[in-house]
Amino acid sequence: MSDVSHYLMVALCSCLAYPVVYVKVAPYLLKSLVFQRYASLDKAKQKFAHMITTSLIYTAVVSPCALYVHHFDQDLAHTRKNNILRYDSPTVRYISALLLGYTTGESVVNIMVVGRSGVSWFSFVVHHVITCYATLVTCVYPSLPAFANFAVATEFSTIWLNIRLLLKEFGIPQSSTVNKVNNLAFFLSFSYVRVWLLIFDFYIPLTSLLLTKEFYTIELPVVVASVCASQFYLFINLYWYGLMCRMIPKVISGSKKDD
Repeated sequence: MSDVSHYLMVALCSCLAYPVVYVKVAPYLLKSLVFQRYASLDKAKQKFAHMITTSLIYTAVVSPCALYVHHFDQDLAHTRKNNILRYDSPTVRYISALLLGYTTGESVVNIMVVGRSGVSWFSFVVHHVITCYATLVTCVYPSLPAFANFAVATEFSTIWLNIRLLLKEFGIPQSSTVNKVNNLAFFLSFSYVRVWLLIFDFYIPLTSLLLTKEFYTIELPVVVASVCASQFYLFINLYWYGLMCRMIPKVISGSKKDD
């Protein structure tokens, strides 16, 4: 196993940076950009807005990097197309380390301080536990980096979800232009990264690997992460997508009330 201390250090720094961004950076940005609407929120809603803004900052950094790597890293694409199981991609491991630190920090802050999230509590906990495990495995083992990169790339749609949640907290009506545009961006990005890429570039190729004997010669934590993550992400994202498809016409038109 290669030295992983620098990846774990990046994850630790990312985790330690989370409360700083949450306490200092997020409130500063909100006060600077939307002071009156932010000031009108009670303390509990302000804390929630801080968490969403912090998530927006992190996801706006890591997910575009992961998408760029997915589309333009030819060596990584080669490993996926040719079923190369072991390949060390420092770029993917550093990006995964950032996501690991962010997910860990968000989990701690949400449990100890915020006490609410944009999804159900059960979904939040399960999603974050699996994401932490999968990204930790990516940091430690140089195996299946092309598939591990998807855990970060799917967070691209979270950018628009965070904006949607902030607009809702600030009382921006669904019928407003900014909400309609953001809802459309959320739906299209979700369709691309969490449905199209998830099925055709992640789930189907990975499932074919699961049927080979060679796959089970790699490290056991990687096997466990691949099996659990592939099934979980497919199920939960298709479930969410089904809900979105039923709501999106009214949401984009602005005829649906805030929920």
